[in-house]
Amino acid sequence: MHHIKIFVLTFCVFVLYIQLNAQKNKWTVHAGESIKDVLGDSVIYRYPQFKDGIVFYKDGKFSRAPLNFNLITGDMEFISSSKDTLAIANEASIKYLTIQADTFYFDKVFIEVIHSNATAKLGRLEIIKLTDIKKEGAYGQMSSTSSISTVTNLYNDNKSFYSNSQSYTLTEKTDLSLQKESFFFIGNDMNNFLPAAKRNVEKLFSKKTSTLQPFIKENKIAFNKEDDLVELINFLGKI
Repeated sequence: MHHIKIFVLTFCVFVLYIQLNAQKNKWTVHAGESIKDVLGDSVIYRYPQFKDGIVFYKDGKFSRAPLNFNLITGDMEFISSSKDTLAIANEASIKYLTIQADTFYFDKVFIEVIHSNATAKLGRLEIIKLTDIKKEGAYGQMSSTSSISTVTNLYNDNKSFYSNSQSYTLTEKTDLSLQKESFFFIGNDMNNFLPAAKRNVEKLFSKKTSTLQPFIKENKIAFNKEDDLVELINFLGKI
């Protein structure tokens, strides 16, 4: 009986932790409120403060500046010599960039590499996404007016991955719902990235398909689980 009580207590604590963690990743910005004030810079940005970074360009040049990634706009931002916070322009000219020990590539969006070898890379994109816009209708009731797209559609449409919430002008009767989400990407040795999915892996590594397909099936690789994707990247590095 004692063991059962401990198990039940442990399970309840685990469920509570999951619920609290999920709540931390969701926000509602009510009419008249500022997104920046509600979330704060520690949530809006990848890092709690700007860190030393280096941007390496495809033409061989590079530049140094304090960098940080804005999870709402999708911009990689830097602090200029005049102390202004600006977004890096001409992202397509970037080969890659580093923020201290972390490496980011740009392929339509900025993707942070979390595991890699000479053959393949596993990347992650964290965003704060607009999930709903509610406007007050008849009798004071709030009703949703937005629709949510799939990750693939968002990626193909590039910047619509991001809510661009900072561009919204809230009326007196408008609420925004925001949610933090993570997406995984697979990259090849040419630094081309696609959303983590079986068909995309086969597309990036078409010459290895005959070996890849049995491995994915036998190991039941889930393309939304980091541990499974790390295992896949390690396998790709061996074949």
